Amino acid sequence: MFCRRVSGVPPNNGMQLTALRAAADAERSAALGGFSFMTFILVPSQGEDLQVNAWNWRPTLQLLLAANVITEDDHELMGAQGCGGAADAEKASRIAAVVADKLIGMAPGDRLLANLLASKEPKKLAVFGPGVDANVDENELYSTTYEWLETFARFCQSSGGFKVM
Repeated sequence: MFCRRVSGVPPNNGMQLTALRAAADAERSAALGGFSFMTFILVPSQGEDLQVNAWNWRPTLQLLLAANVITEDDHELMGAQGCGGAADAEKASRIAAVVADKLIGMAPGDRLLANLLASKEPKKLAVFGPGVDANVDENELYSTTYEWLETFARFCQSSGGFKVM
C-alpha cells in the first residue's frame, strides 16, 4: 500500500516532504502503468465533488496545518489519494473559517505561495524534462489562487464534511 508514514522526516520540512512525495508519486505511477497522481477529488457528505490539482492542494494543506486546523496525520492522509483523508462537518466548518480569514488579506488574482505569503505576481511557467535545470523555487511551483481558496471555503462550508480521494 502506498499510504505509509515517512519516518525520519521532521514535521513541516517542506523541501524534504516535497521530494519524498514526488518519489512516492513516481512509485505509484509506475506501479499503475504510468497513470498520473496529480488530481485530488474532494467528496462531500452533501453536494457536488470538487476536483483540485496537487499544485493548488499542497499549499492549501500547508495553510490548514500552519493554522492548526488539521493535524500532521490529517496533513499526511489528505496529501495522498485514497488513504483515508477526511474532515467531518465540524472540521470542514473550521477549515472554511481559516481559509476565509486568509482571503481577507488577499485580493482576486493574488496567489498564496508555498511559504503562505500572498503574491500579486503572476505564476512563472516551470518546464520539466531531460536536459532542463530542475532547480525550481518551491514557492513558485506550489502556489494556489485566491479563486481556488474562495471555492474551497464555500465547498467546506456547505459540504457537511468530506473525504479526499
